Amino acid sequence: MSDDDIALSEKRMYGEKRPETHAYVASGLGVTRVETAGGQIGRFSLVERCRARDVAGADGEIAVATDESVLISTDDGFAPTGFGPATAVGYDSDGLLAAGEGRVARYVDGTWEQLGELADVRAIDGGLLAAADGVYALPALERLGLADVFDVAPGYAATADGLYGREGAEWTAIRSGSHRAVASDGHRTHAAAADGLFELVAGRWERCRLPVEERVVDVTYGDDTYAITEDGTFLVDTEDAATADGQGGWRQRSLGVPEVVGVAVA
Repeated sequence: MSDDDIALSEKRMYGEKRPETHAYVASGLGVTRVETAGGQIGRFSLVERCRARDVAGADGEIAVATDESVLISTDDGFAPTGFGPATAVGYDSDGLLAAGEGRVARYVDGTWEQLGELADVRAIDGGLLAAADGVYALPALERLGLADVFDVAPGYAATADGLYGREGAEWTAIRSGSHRAVASDGHRTHAAAADGLFELVAGRWERCRLPVEERVVDVTYGDDTYAITEDGTFLVDTEDAATADGQGGWRQRSLGVPEVVGVAVA
């Protein structure tokens, strides 16, 4: 048995156990759970077989958009919610949101309450939605501009022709070229383009030194920064002080899953 195959909970790092995070990768094969802690990537396993379109997590819960339904994590696995086919899921301060087949809805007390109609929604982050014809804002689904938007984060939008930032009511081009993913938690901000993954550091976009030459399709945050490539390589970026060997940076492990669309932690 290799060191990679040992459960992270069985490892000791400088004499102490570090908190373990479960990341969930959505792909055409289903949902894969990955164990990671202190920069190490441990066991991974397929926990739900489906054709996943999107994944999101918040407050200990994971939601998955699939061709048949929206699934949410339970103590016994993943359970359908009755939404129907979905293209995007996300959370805001009031809970779970989903979009699919031209409608946007919120999950409240076990039922879906429709918020409005909107076609081709690709991503949801907080109160923002990325759609084929622009960025929209809840609760009224107000159109905020742009076009061919693949992803959104507070203050940012990733589109087919560039990465945009928003201050007030105006969008400003930040980087040119197609961007498929953007993420920000108020402290960390990343954007994924065809020419690499970039991090906003002290007001400047710096290329991340990834250990693979694969296109990143999604980024999320927990104790560390997590990313996934279109070819199914899971990446984790950890601060030096949080690792077992005192050497942080990006580490990787191939999951061998096809048609990867996203990664989330709860």
